[in-house]
Amino acid sequence: MLYTPGEAAYVAGWWGILGYSVAMFLGPGVMCILAPKFREQLEDGRNITDWVGMRFGRGVQIYVTIVLVYYMFIYLVGQLKTMGDMTEKFFGKPSEWGIVPVALFTMAYTMIGGLPASIATDWIQAVAIMIFIAVIVVVIFTQASFTQGDWNEVSVWSDQGFDAFVALCFSIFSAEVFNLAFWQRIYASRDTRQLRIGFCVGGGTISLLTLLFGIGGLALKANDIRENRDGFGTPIYVPAFTFFQVLDMPDTEKWLRVLIFVLALCMIASCADSFQTAITSVVSREVSRYELSQTTSLLIGELLVVAVNVPAMFFAIHATKDNPPDFSGLAVKLTDLFGMADILTITLVVPILSGVGKYVTTKGCIAGLSSGILFILMWGWIEFGTFMAGLEMITLMCFGKTEVEVEGYSTFSCGPWYAWRSPIMFSMIPVVTGVVTYVVSWMGRSYELLESIDSKLQGGEPKTTSL
Repeated sequence: MLYTPGEAAYVAGWWGILGYSVAMFLGPGVMCILAPKFREQLEDGRNITDWVGMRFGRGVQIYVTIVLVYYMFIYLVGQLKTMGDMTEKFFGKPSEWGIVPVALFTMAYTMIGGLPASIATDWIQAVAIMIFIAVIVVVIFTQASFTQGDWNEVSVWSDQGFDAFVALCFSIFSAEVFNLAFWQRIYASRDTRQLRIGFCVGGGTISLLTLLFGIGGLALKANDIRENRDGFGTPIYVPAFTFFQVLDMPDTEKWLRVLIFVLALCMIASCADSFQTAITSVVSREVSRYELSQTTSLLIGELLVVAVNVPAMFFAIHATKDNPPDFSGLAVKLTDLFGMADILTITLVVPILSGVGKYVTTKGCIAGLSSGILFILMWGWIEFGTFMAGLEMITLMCFGKTEVEVEGYSTFSCGPWYAWRSPIMFSMIPVVTGVVTYVVSWMGRSYELLESIDSKLQGGEPKTTSL
């Protein structure tokens, strides 16, 4: 949240802010409807991967697990990198001075308390975050200095902004609806009523906070325009770092800097422990299949927490230091990895969630999942003319050797939200995967029906076909 709402405001104006705010509520809103059905179909589940295995089989479960663990891992790295950035900006110390303690601290209490510890600390951190954000946004608007013309320049409703609105709604919805931390809480909730209250209140609060962050980003951009015109201050070179501009404002007092640091610490710790427990829960469920002793299972579970966090720490430290002059390193482009996770999760939405009904078959689900990946590959191959570009399209052209140029009114050549192709791809993939999923399922059900009719005509028992 420290990076992307401000970036959305800077690049896409009001459409970007609304897109991000709406998108943050879409996932919890949809799960208010679907989550009870998942709980009914698999009462002893721990995460969505358990339900996928029950509904579509082991192969689909392994694939979905790999995608979602990657997604959670990247988001965990992003939180730790934010801690490293804050440490450098506030104390001038190397990023590892902030990354390692936070990772170890959250790892320690999640190893001891597990999900209950994560939920308990979330309540404390959530209250602190709401208070701190309200104070900081008020301070931004009271201390930021800009003219009405500056505000009019940033307070826009543009075509690029609307494209971002569409891309944000689809991509962030797909990421949130497959957030493993959410799914842990779905199966841990007391009953359906409490589950829906939690999703509505939590989703509404996050959406409101995102809106406030975005509006603060507009004010900071207007302030940046005024500072550049008057010839002082530090320009915003990277839109993702818009929020940190508040640290360079001349009237920012020490108490506000401390408040911002505590806010960042609460947000990072809250997200990090949720991602840690989510990843560990999925992998530990796989270990439990081998019916090991309680001591062995506990030891393996603790080792899994370490195995998740150590690579995340090193990746985050590397990302903060990978900052060449042309802004092409992971210090700036780590948020593009979020887009790579989003483009993969959007391929899961229809094939997996449609399984809550009885019509979709396993083969239909597999075909739908495959069609989503094939759509991405073919888009890159057709647009740039090479198979390697098709593979690079999985990164939304942010990583690779293919030269990508800005097209149309978009000012971005690649990435998940602001490039010209992003809204088209994110809105088309659910359509493509949905059509393929249901057509293949219809073919399977039709074949099953014909076999049943043929068997009855021949006086035999109807055959059972695995679909």
